[in-house]
Amino acid sequence: MSDIVDRIEECSDGSWEVSDQQRENKILSGVRDLLDAYLSIRDGDSCIVVYTPPCREYAAYLKIELDSRGISNDAVAMRPYSDLGLREELGRFLPDLAQSPGKLCVMTLEAEGITNSDVFEEIISEYGKSRVKLFRIISASDELFYYGLKSSPQEISQRNATLLELFRSENEIRVRNTAGTDVLIEFDHDRYDWVSVRGAWRPGVFTVLPAGELATYAKSVNGRIVADGAMRVNVVHTLDPRLEVNPISITVEDSLATHIECADDDLLELAQACFRRPHGNRVGELGFGTNAGCTTFAAHNSHLNERFPGLHIGFGSHNQPFEIVDYLTDIHLDVVTNDAEVELPRAGRTIRLSELAPRPGIIHPFMTRDNDLVGDCCSRGCLPTLQNGLLFNGATPS
Repeated sequence: MSDIVDRIEECSDGSWEVSDQQRENKILSGVRDLLDAYLSIRDGDSCIVVYTPPCREYAAYLKIELDSRGISNDAVAMRPYSDLGLREELGRFLPDLAQSPGKLCVMTLEAEGITNSDVFEEIISEYGKSRVKLFRIISASDELFYYGLKSSPQEISQRNATLLELFRSENEIRVRNTAGTDVLIEFDHDRYDWVSVRGAWRPGVFTVLPAGELATYAKSVNGRIVADGAMRVNVVHTLDPRLEVNPISITVEDSLATHIECADDDLLELAQACFRRPHGNRVGELGFGTNAGCTTFAAHNSHLNERFPGLHIGFGSHNQPFEIVDYLTDIHLDVVTNDAEVELPRAGRTIRLSELAPRPGIIHPFMTRDNDLVGDCCSRGCLPTLQNGLLFNGATPS
């Protein structure tokens, strides 16, 4: 804790400078987008920024901006995966809301996934659903603040609502892209629900950022997906996941991956290792990115790449309750296309995801699943580690 406090104090008095002034300005712009568009921070609110070690610099930027606005705030370090002392540490900083007119805004910054969720669920229960705004920020990085927060939750909500309206009117769709994707997807709207990750706070739930995704579980998927965007997997690794130069091609038959090709040997090995896990080659998620601010792919294992306007197919774990889809697995691999065209037979039209224009006046429907935490699909999980072509659960093996 003392390290981040010392660094923040140095930043506050002007004695510490970021070497790249342009980078600092871009991150601070993203911080303001976060506080204004997503948290809607107000006078009288109090904030706690909880961060894992790789994210302490972003915690410092947040604290600087909050200080400049006169918002009461504290920063608390957190161990990822499991921090047994976190609840006690947070107790030292949690305000007495009986003496405060505003809300308690809690922001967590993590690089890989969402962890220690029970601690934050307890805080919501203790303080009351209407008084706590909890934002779980995953894939915290320069790119998140550069462009991942530029689309507001209102804009993303309208895009998600527009796609949802279109898809719910279809029994099946066909998706293609210029790289060679051609997949036929069947829906079962009565059985499988949709997950809308849109960054809009609702009392009593975690708000996951970055936002910009609409996803479900398909009745069936058949065809060939050629992902020329990026990969995202709940595995700790240091590979560059971008696929523009070396797309990954996967043949899917009755929602099972049956053949895979990629000219990048390392990415191919990673995907094959995922498919070797129990149920790892099953299509567990059908997703569409809706964050128009994402105009490029990050060079690291980032959830931002799923938010890019394109199709993504998630293999492995699914986003439905177990009583609806009765298998469990610890792996989730997303392959993402760089844009895509969606053929809507009943509507008699084809839409390009990058050019999606929200229907004027559309209102996002109420949905129980406004985030992707229930299915443990891609936000929190075991975070296994790749080593020598094998996957290990938990921390990096020694």
